[in-house]
Amino acid sequence: MASELIIQLQNKDGSFNCEKFDHLPSPKSVYIAICFTDNSQSERLAIDLKTKLITSITNLESNFISSQPPCGGIAVGFNGCQAIGIPDNLKLLIVVSDGVSNTFAEPSVLNWTQTTLPVVQLGNHVNLPNPFNIFNAVFWKNSIDEVIPTIFGLIGISEEDQRIFISYRRDDTTVFADQLFDRLNHEGFDVFLDRFSINPAVNFQNRLYQELADKAMIVFLESPTFLSSPWIQLEIAFAKKYRLGLLALNVDSSIQIPAIDNEYRIAVSLSAKTKQIDSAALDNLVIEIRQRHAVALYRMRNYLNSNIVAALESKGATTSFDNNGFISVADKAGKLKYKIWTTPRPPKVNDYHYSDISHASVEKVIVGPEFKEHKREQVNTWLSQKSVVKYYNEGEILSLTNLIYP
Repeated sequence: MASELIIQLQNKDGSFNCEKFDHLPSPKSVYIAICFTDNSQSERLAIDLKTKLITSITNLESNFISSQPPCGGIAVGFNGCQAIGIPDNLKLLIVVSDGVSNTFAEPSVLNWTQTTLPVVQLGNHVNLPNPFNIFNAVFWKNSIDEVIPTIFGLIGISEEDQRIFISYRRDDTTVFADQLFDRLNHEGFDVFLDRFSINPAVNFQNRLYQELADKAMIVFLESPTFLSSPWIQLEIAFAKKYRLGLLALNVDSSIQIPAIDNEYRIAVSLSAKTKQIDSAALDNLVIEIRQRHAVALYRMRNYLNSNIVAALESKGATTSFDNNGFISVADKAGKLKYKIWTTPRPPKVNDYHYSDISHASVEKVIVGPEFKEHKREQVNTWLSQKSVVKYYNEGEILSLTNLIYP
């Protein structure tokens, strides 16, 4: 994508130094300012966060490279960056506190009216002044880079909503699955666990497939009899086919899923008495799941975008990404004709609404996964027929390409 990142880091005196990076893997260009409360520990944490954020984005997109900002990168006053004046840019102020100080060298940061993300260590926080009150904060426990998945969601690299599918064997790990389900729900995840998520009399396999299609990641609980379930084998096959993120939690050195490499596996030990993991291990596990989920979601959408662009350009079409994350396609005369919105999950009403209001005089298309549940497919087909926005699943990319560029 052609998006840019402008990132500013506060200095001790309250001014901000500016850096620019090209090829940000986000639908929109982004402005981020990182400020910190008035002491050296907060400053060190802010510098650490900025460094790790840049490294994490580079690990996702190798073309994400530093370039010269229009201002030359000189120290400017807060709100002095030209990027703030661009209406389509996403704008985020990250406020780093060590949990001791709550004053700021540059008090004008308190007048920020765009999205704000206070970053505080868990169990070590101080009341920050408005608009940085603690209820809007994100917390880290062991390392400040634990908050990076939240930042990814806010700046469009991944989505803010987090959806996880837990695959387990009831005979072995029901208690552990319930523990993980409860904790992830409290952390803001939308979690599928069959005991709580499928109503009676529903076609189990159809619902299972639709739930898988709605998620970005499957967490497999490898246990002694895990591989004996035919449902488990279906879930593994689905995950591989549709490129879902994978994480295997190997319980007490159980037999491993052959199709999952060790880099996607974490060993866990359950208490012989409670059949759960301890609180510290659970904390670390949630952090790991959050980070891997953000990466999985980005890769799913990037794969879909790449396939659409490759199919169109193989026909001779010229494509580009606009500032709202749409694929723009011109006709053979060079006139902008189509805008394509991609979604790594089956689309919802919000996808149609966003596509409709973002562009006026062009054809609008959504491309996403195929539906696995008949009722939801019927509703989506009806919505597509009634709307100016048309839907194609990823298996119909060739048909879409022939329509757009015959």
